[in-house]
Amino acid sequence: MKKKIPWLFPIVLLLLDWPSLDDITTGKEPDLTGEYLVLALSIPLLLAILFLLSKKSGYS
Repeated sequence: MKKKIPWLFPIVLLLLDWPSLDDITTGKEPDLTGEYLVLALSIPLLLAILFLLSKKSGYS
């Protein structure tokens, strides 16, 4: 169970990013500020998680 927990947060972030990208590409939202904000906040978080997971597993 402990090995699955670190992967849960990135999966949730990607599930939040997917609708944001869909709204940006299809143009269904009149104001895309929220969608761009979600993407701008999730990219550094995903990179930090990737770095921590790779450091923990010994790949870096």
